[in-house]
Amino acid sequence: MNRRSGISILDIVILILIVGVIAALVIPSTRMQKKEQAVVDCHEQQLAISEAMMRFFSTAGDTSLLNISKEPEPDTLAADSSGKTSEEIAEEETEEDTTRIIRVFTEDTVLLRPYLAEKFSFSCPLDGDDYIVIARDSIFYSISCQNDGHGQVIKGRATWEE
Repeated sequence: MNRRSGISILDIVILILIVGVIAALVIPSTRMQKKEQAVVDCHEQQLAISEAMMRFFSTAGDTSLLNISKEPEPDTLAADSSGKTSEEIAEEETEEDTTRIIRVFTEDTVLLRPYLAEKFSFSCPLDGDDYIVIARDSIFYSISCQNDGHGQVIKGRATWEE
């Protein structure tokens, strides 16, 4: 019997099937790992924005003076329900601390840039959707991702850690 040396079509088909099975097993796990890594990166970015907001709040927050004393106008000197005139109330207010400062959080990402890494992104690494940043003052602020399951940071606390 004469045997031919070389690769037959059957050998090529078997090789293609083996490569296809290996690819079918590896590709979904790789995609899952990428998605899980994107969620981890998203959480890290949300926490970084929260930290930047806290640093902004403690150092450079929007400052507004409270209890600024001003002279009452002459036609507003009527007595209030406690029996005190508005002039007496104004005197009491000037005696209080007139230098209290409210520091306000910011939704402006430009103001937060000095507190973050140079090439920081304000969007989810999974699909590029921008984070939703809501900021009022020291009582409430939040950073939310628009993707389900990525959670949000409310007043410095991550919802995924609860």
